[in-house]
Amino acid sequence: MSILSEYHPLRKVVVHQPGHEWNLVTVEHNMQEKYLIEDVLFTEDAAADHAEFTACIKHAVGDDSVIEFADLLSDILDDREIRSDIVGAISALEGVGIKTHDLMLSDEFSQKELAELMIAGAYKPDDKDHQGYRVLFPPIPNLLFTRDIGIFYNDAVILSHPAKTVRRREGLLARYIFRNHPLFKGIEIVDIFDDATSHGLKESVHLEGGDMIALDHETLLVGCSERTSAIAIELLTKRLLTEKITKRVIRVNLPSDRATMHLDTVFTIIGEDDCVFYPRFFSEEEGSERCPCFTYEMVNGRVKLVHESAPNSIFASLERLGYGFSNRIPCGGNIPHYQTREQWTDGANLFAVLPRVAFIYERNIQTIKAFKDIGYTIMSPKEFVQTDVEFLDKTLITMSGAELSRGRGGARCMTMPFDRKQ
Repeated sequence: MSILSEYHPLRKVVVHQPGHEWNLVTVEHNMQEKYLIEDVLFTEDAAADHAEFTACIKHAVGDDSVIEFADLLSDILDDREIRSDIVGAISALEGVGIKTHDLMLSDEFSQKELAELMIAGAYKPDDKDHQGYRVLFPPIPNLLFTRDIGIFYNDAVILSHPAKTVRRREGLLARYIFRNHPLFKGIEIVDIFDDATSHGLKESVHLEGGDMIALDHETLLVGCSERTSAIAIELLTKRLLTEKITKRVIRVNLPSDRATMHLDTVFTIIGEDDCVFYPRFFSEEEGSERCPCFTYEMVNGRVKLVHESAPNSIFASLERLGYGFSNRIPCGGNIPHYQTREQWTDGANLFAVLPRVAFIYERNIQTIKAFKDIGYTIMSPKEFVQTDVEFLDKTLITMSGAELSRGRGGARCMTMPFDRKQ
């Protein structure tokens, strides 16, 4: 298994369909701070839209291409020693007592039920007099966005270290899956937490998958953002270059802002010459915000800064490497008002299942129009599953985002590919 780009034909991807964890989110004044969400999903509709999305992926690349995160977790819980380790780690992370710890280790739950409990933080007792769920610890609704738990790149998986407390259980569960599931046997695991701890930097090292984009097998883009810290990028760059996992790392400085929480909310690649970008950050026009890019490579055995881009364009760094991206599609089209609106609803967060065949929310009308203007065919999911994908090119599939987009993540956010054809 290997990932060398963002757009080669997909083989395998990890997803998580929204479930009971969303029903257990409490509506309160600090919901955004506590859960990182502005609204609650209508879970049934969100799950149906997510199922339609994954059905399209299966149509494009095969029924066995989509792997559910909860199933991977359930699989490894078959091993009693691993199960005990995970329960102990969750108990420590969530600060629960012995009673809850022992309950999770008991035979009351099947593997699947325990996996669901670990995600939702609650379970339904057999007691018929007990209405609803018995809550043990908070749910992790953001697991819907599996992209952020790490990134597969070349022949390695880079583990995330979430910046926000509500997402740390996701990272913990992912670590156990990648270390213990037979599907990932032999994969190299890149974890910068040991480096952070040895340098006394553990509390300031934050790294999330949405900030990492594979340009090619030699170049990884990493956003320095609200969710990924500069020191984390420094440690990651040193690790990747010294171990020759990649030839270069390009750091993209972004405003530390909720609206632009990750690099992939303002820039994604869907083909060799095709990308989507947020003009407010990466345009050459006067008034663009400054988002300088820094390219690092190994020179004479040491990590060195070898290039700094123009202050307001990622494209200067990419052109230097031979990537002109002749089809640069502006999120929101050419109208600043819609650029801001559609960036908020993930108009720049696209996922390519095949070269130049990608998914976007149907609500991003101006972005879709910009694609149509350069010759893309626009299809609904129902139309897409009736096509012969062998002959598809320059195709945009417009997903319903009425509920899914409330969670603040698009098609790329909802996918963690771990194998693409080269």
